[in-house]
Amino acid sequence: MARQYEVQRGDSLSKVAQEFYNDASLFRKLAEYNGIRDPRLILVGQVLEIPSKRELIGEEPQPPAENLGLLPPHGLEGILSTFGNPQHYLRTDGTLSARWEAERLGRTRLPFAIPLSWDHTRVMRNLRCHSELRRIFAAVFREIESRNLHSRIRTFGGCYNFRTKRSGGKLSTHCWGIAIDLNPETNRMGSLGDMHPDVIEVFREHGFKWGGDWPGRSKDPMHFQFCTGY
Repeated sequence: MARQYEVQRGDSLSKVAQEFYNDASLFRKLAEYNGIRDPRLILVGQVLEIPSKRELIGEEPQPPAENLGLLPPHGLEGILSTFGNPQHYLRTDGTLSARWEAERLGRTRLPFAIPLSWDHTRVMRNLRCHSELRRIFAAVFREIESRNLHSRIRTFGGCYNFRTKRSGGKLSTHCWGIAIDLNPETNRMGSLGDMHPDVIEVFREHGFKWGGDWPGRSKDPMHFQFCTGY
């Protein structure tokens, strides 16, 4: 089961890593997984996500299909290095500068229209995502269409959205436009969902991690993200 741990007085990330993984040296990876850039800065009462050791460490990334030249990064530092740091675009009042979207995002045309999950009378034909992923997202949906799987994509639940993760306080991968939610009505967080296995396979072939692989309350079968260890 996926676990959560509430920081107690006297805790450090090294101590938590030792308790859950029997390896205090994993404290930096635990920090990255929880979106913490300075491992020394944890607060009493802060809730940490404790993934499996395999998820924390990550597997050697495989090149995405079609040799598009971009490997999925692992951990927060990898994400920041590959896709940019939105914290550098925050105004003094805490709001996000429009420069982030102008400099980091782009649109890609999809080969078929997808109804919006929040308004089935409207459809999405152009996906707004990180500019580095425009070709990869396009390749994913071309492959879905070529395998005659487009009917398995019933609704679109979102891609770019600057917000925190639903199951915790760290920034969601949607903040970078490197994640997509599909068929959310029948694939809610914590459920097994009904995402078609062939759709999952297409995303995996292109370097995406499927949220349905996460255990327990963190399981998110609507969700695909182009990174691991976060």
